[in-house]
Amino acid sequence: MSEKQSYLGTPTTLAVMIVAAVWTAASSGTAPYARVLACVWAGGAAVNLVLLLVRRRRDLRAATQAAADGADAKDAEGARNAADAKAAADADR
Repeated sequence: MSEKQSYLGTPTTLAVMIVAAVWTAASSGTAPYARVLACVWAGGAAVNLVLLLVRRRRDLRAATQAAADGADAKDAEGARNAADAKAAADADR
C-alpha cells in the first residue's frame, strides 16, 4: 500500500516555488539579502524537482519490470502446469 503524498512534494508545487523564488530574486525592489536567499531557495527547489522526477521515473521502470517479470513467471508456471497435466494424462492411458 502506498503512502498518501503531501501536495508539497508534487512537481507542480516545486515548479511554482522555483518561479516565485526566481521572481523574487529578479525583483529590483527586493532587499539584497532576500534576493540571495531567493536564489538559494530556487536552486534547492530545482534540485529537489530533478531528484523527484528521477525517483518517479526509476520507480515506474521498476514497477514495469516487476510486472513483466511476474507475467513471465505466470506464463512459465502455466506452461509447466500444462506439461504436468499432459504427462499425467499420458500416464493414465
